[in-house]
Amino acid sequence: MTDQQHRNSRLLASFAEDRDIGARANQEDYALCVPVDAESGPCREVICALADGMGGLAAGEVASRVSVSAFCRVLKNLEVAPGQESFAMVRAAQEADGALHRRLQADAGASGNMGCTLCAVWIKEGKLHFINVGDSLIYFMRDKCLYQLNHRHNHREDMRLRAEREGLNWAEVSQMDSVVKYGSRVTSYLSGRGIDQAHCPNEALMLEPGDTIMLASDGILTLNEMEIAQALLPVPERDARGDVEAVLDSVLSKEAPRQDNVSVVVIRMS
Repeated sequence: MTDQQHRNSRLLASFAEDRDIGARANQEDYALCVPVDAESGPCREVICALADGMGGLAAGEVASRVSVSAFCRVLKNLEVAPGQESFAMVRAAQEADGALHRRLQADAGASGNMGCTLCAVWIKEGKLHFINVGDSLIYFMRDKCLYQLNHRHNHREDMRLRAEREGLNWAEVSQMDSVVKYGSRVTSYLSGRGIDQAHCPNEALMLEPGDTIMLASDGILTLNEMEIAQALLPVPERDARGDVEAVLDSVLSKEAPRQDNVSVVVIRMS
């Protein structure tokens, strides 16, 4: 291990999560943070996951809770060799989808079709691993610059990536009828029937003191990227809980009449 790797492995993660129902009748988001090497407080290894229940399907709140709980439990208990973290996260997502399948069978169809997005990060030895299925978001802030880490699985993003691969003019593709009409339609999610696509890079992101990571359901998109960055900017004496409150306050201050459920997880590195 190099000196830099040793210093990184000593980084501590502080975290918090919260959510708001918005203007919806039900809260279908669910988030969970599980410290691996400590019972509470800052830790060197933590798993955080967030799910957004599919509003067009039944029992979205059940799907999100079942999936997040299963994902975190499976990943925490897996024996993972160095360099195999991405494979472990994919397996945990598959197990979460399996847990949803078993819940559907146990309900004997009473809940109808259930589904949810899933995004998760695993901070281990100063490195960030992540996985995303669906259209929730994973942000990363360093030196006051905000980056979206994950690909979102909706029709618009799928078409944008296709245009990039095939060298097509995105300005033209973005005006196609299917993109205009169905751009926000989710194209991959947990449903108990297998996962169509997942974004889980093999290479981890090396973290540094002062880095901030945020997971959020798409209700946060009431804010634009500049507003999200402004809400996440470091403030002296404000901890991860304060960051979460600042982001949620910014969303709710918009008073959007159709505000979706919004959930936020913030992790701060020190």
